[in-house]
Amino acid sequence: MNSTGHDYLGPQSVTDVARMLMALTSEVWIMRDRQIVTEYLLATKGSITREDIDNFTPPAELATAIAAERDRFASLVAGAPIAGVHRSVADILTRAGLPVPEPVRAKT
Repeated sequence: MNSTGHDYLGPQSVTDVARMLMALTSEVWIMRDRQIVTEYLLATKGSITREDIDNFTPPAELATAIAAERDRFASLVAGAPIAGVHRSVADILTRAGLPVPEPVRAKT
């Protein structure tokens, strides 16, 4: 990997940034999970309360979809450092857990 210039962060700073990133990622996931639940409840019930969201247990099919979205999200965040090395559209789509259209696949 080629150097991008001066290293501004020492080992302790890198650890601190990683901790901040993990905390932020956790908060974003919580909001995304609640959004999925909110959209599901609105589509199935029409109106909801905060308690509906807080006490919701997803049916198996939705739980599977939420787990898949969580895995996609985690892969996207954890794979972000690779973007500095692998920048093709196919690589980025694959890392994000998205399908790679055949015309894009053929160019790589």
